[in-house]
Amino acid sequence: MITRLSGEDLILLRVQDGHYGLQRGERLQWQNSYCVRMVELGAPRITTDVSTDPNDPFSSLNNSLDIGAYIGLPLVDSDNRLFGTLCAMDPQAQPADLANALPSLTHDAALISFLLNNAVREAREKRLTTFVEHPDRCDDTGLPGRKGWDDICRQEASNCRDFGLQASVLYLQAPEDGDSLTIADSLAALLREQDSIAHLGSNCFGILLADTDEEKSRRVADRIRDALNAKQLLVRIDQEMLISG
Repeated sequence: MITRLSGEDLILLRVQDGHYGLQRGERLQWQNSYCVRMVELGAPRITTDVSTDPNDPFSSLNNSLDIGAYIGLPLVDSDNRLFGTLCAMDPQAQPADLANALPSLTHDAALISFLLNNAVREAREKRLTTFVEHPDRCDDTGLPGRKGWDDICRQEASNCRDFGLQASVLYLQAPEDGDSLTIADSLAALLREQDSIAHLGSNCFGILLADTDEEKSRRVADRIRDALNAKQLLVRIDQEMLISG
């Protein structure tokens, strides 16, 4: 498995599993995983027989996984912070000489970290390019239109699935007689470079908040609402998390 740590969850980004029934996109509990001991407590990165471990944590691992042997190595981001783990589990104990694979696996984990960091960076660059260069543009605001918005959301949902990212979507409805360009300019001033805005028609705007969880999204929505209300633009904002797909 290749996993990403998000809060208290390990999100499974890549899985090859013929026993446990784990699938891509599932979440394991970080605090109930062997990975947390490996990363935070310095437990061995290869345990060939967990029955010899006096502090065996596996009985509590999601209350369902029978683990006889474990391999786990940290994956780090470009700032050398923990991204997630490269890990493997087997229901049976393994030969003791499996521990000799640690140098090779350490090299593999470093290579995967490097590739993941590049892929995440390229995905973020592509997000900005799509927003700036998408051919479907609103004549009034210059923002992407409905088709552009659909493509932006589809692309970001793929990023969330592939890299364990989070994104939130806001739908802003302003009065139809409001100045759409004023609204667009106000939103551009309030949002970050990595966020995307589209004009969906009739003064309805879609806002993609990249790398943003539900709580942060709510705060952004409040800030947008207050700023526009101060300009005598009464708006309604609906919020939802972007579903990966």
